[in-house]
This record gives sequence, structure tokens and C-alpha cells, in this order.
Amino acid sequence: MNNEYLQYISDQVFDFFQYPEYYDKTMIDTALQKLDCSGKKIIFNGMELKTDFVCNKENALGFFLANIPLMFSTLDNKKYELPQKLKKLRLDTEELIKLEKFNEVATLDLYLLLEMAMRCAYSKWLGNRIAISKIGMKDIVLTGYDYRKLKLYIRLNRLGRTDINVNGEPFPGSENSLLTWATKFVDRPTGLALRLSLNVRNLLAHGENEWSLFPVLESVAIASDIAGKLLLEIRPGMQIISHKNFKSSTGRNINERYKTFRGNRH
Repeated sequence: MNNEYLQYISDQVFDFFQYPEYYDKTMIDTALQKLDCSGKKIIFNGMELKTDFVCNKENALGFFLANIPLMFSTLDNKKYELPQKLKKLRLDTEELIKLEKFNEVATLDLYLLLEMAMRCAYSKWLGNRIAISKIGMKDIVLTGYDYRKLKLYIRLNRLGRTDINVNGEPFPGSENSLLTWATKFVDRPTGLALRLSLNVRNLLAHGENEWSLFPVLESVAIASDIAGKLLLEIRPGMQIISHKNFKSSTGRNINERYKTFRGNRH
């Protein structure tokens, strides 16, 4: 793909990206170098993904934004078990993509899969017994709450969202804080995929879509893998530490394979 297209995509992404981090530009540029379109073919990392594609910079941007999981992650050989509601959403998203008529809705559902995975992961971390603590307040103990119910309980009881702890950790009551929480358990490219996907989803959900989107089935499979790996890493009540030092359940530092993506501060 020519440099004009690559620069256009990069500029457009950083024009709306709400949650960028200092190493993102390097990772996005690396992914874009694997993206190519010629004639009516769109190719990523050597894979021919669409054969009826009109190659121009606007469509190339639409393909990139609709396939963020594909841009920054790959399929594992391992099969991950998903909660039933995530399985259903995956199947629904695949059906929408096959219809090739509702690409905006399909992209919304694709990124909803990642958002729901983060909520499911936090619910798994909570376990069955939940202790809510706040300075100057007697601890509240609850059982059987997931993320959605806990967030509603906190709001209805006016406990605040930014100054309370749940099971000894700050409660991620906003989307941004939940993203921060979830990305502590994934490698940096996957963290970027989560942050950028949810940013695009928010724009779509509020009717601010300025793009023609072209999601492909490969992105659904990879998003499901991301969800499955995140859920596999989480154990009820596990200690939460910085993702720079976080050890996965296999004992491997999750970022050791991605040192070249760290970039430099300016």
C-alpha cells in the first residue's frame, strides 16, 4: 500500500483516538505495513481477505477500523471456552458479516464482544464474596454480584465510583477505568486493540460513523480468542499489578515478546 494511504489512515485514527499511549504509533505503523490493496483485493499479512474491494484510501481506512483485532493479534492453536452470551454474540456477528448488508452493525457487535469480555473478566475476578470499602464508611459485604449489578448497586446507593475499593482494589466504574483494569492482563498489542476497538464502538453507537466499514470473519475469530485468553488469565481475587510486570497463568511475562513496540517518550 502506498505511503499516502498509510499516512492517511494513521492521521485519521489519531484524530479521534481517545485513549492513546506513547507506544501506539509504532504498533499502528507496524500493522499498516502489513496491509495492502491492489485492484479489488485487500490483503493483510499475506492473507487475501476480500476480493471485491474497491481500493482507495477511504475504504482502506474503513477496513482497518472494522478489523482492529486482526491488525494487532493472531489466532492461537488453543480453543478457548467462552460464556454462553459471548458465544451467541460471536455467532450473531458472523451472520451479520456474511450478509454483507449491515457492516456498521456487525462492527458494533464485534467490538461489543470485546467490551463484554472485559465485563465478564471483572465479574470473574470479583468471585462470590465482594467487600466494598471507603474511607469513613463501614465495609459493605455482598455476595453473588457481577460487574453490571455491582455498578448499579454502587450508583443507586450513591457510594461514588472514584473513591471506593472493591476487594481491596479501586473500582473501575467507567469504561476508561475498566479498560485500564483489563489491559493489565494482556500484552501491549492486545491492549491497543481493546482501547481502539472500544473507541470506534463508542463513535458508532453515537451515530458518528464517517466511514464505510468492511469487517471480515477472521476478526471475529481473533476477537473471540482475545476474550478467551483474557478470561483464562483471571482468577477470583487474584492480585492486580502493573501489566509491565504481570505474569500470566503460564508464568511468562506477557510483554517479553513485544519489546520492540515500547517506543520512546518525546
